[in-house]
Amino acid sequence: MNRCTRLLLPSLAVAIATLLGACATTQGPASVPTTERSGQSWVVTRPIIAAQVLDTCSRPSPGREAGRVSGYWAPSRQQVDQLEAKLASLEAQVPHVLDFDRQYVGIELDGKQVIYINAFHLPENNSLRPAREAVRVCDGGAQFWGAVFDPTSGTFSELQFNGGFGGP
Repeated sequence: MNRCTRLLLPSLAVAIATLLGACATTQGPASVPTTERSGQSWVVTRPIIAAQVLDTCSRPSPGREAGRVSGYWAPSRQQVDQLEAKLASLEAQVPHVLDFDRQYVGIELDGKQVIYINAFHLPENNSLRPAREAVRVCDGGAQFWGAVFDPTSGTFSELQFNGGFGGP
């Protein structure tokens, strides 16, 4: 192989790959069907937003009990993975539990680091950014719920659903 061929082959390979890539249709649909995006989760790390997530209006939460939450912390990816691996254990109390979108807030509660779960269904084509904004819904019943997860014991507690129209 002469010097000219050795220099042209890599350039030719790049050009062919670029042409083939241009022919491929890799762009997805403009809107993603709910069934393909269900169960998204976001960790809320800003304390002011975390406090807003805990300020529920039609269900009890640890944040509604004065002095119970003593601080905030950021759950690790491993802790979130542990929580999500155990979510299916709530299926008896929360039908289709894995279909809910969720915000996770690390809180110091009664001297322990636990994760508060704020669960909801985001409408398609929404402009809300759950990692940066609190998702707060009054009423709505079982379509909105919250719970506490203890990463040390791997257990859930304090499962609460929103009230119906008019409050809890």
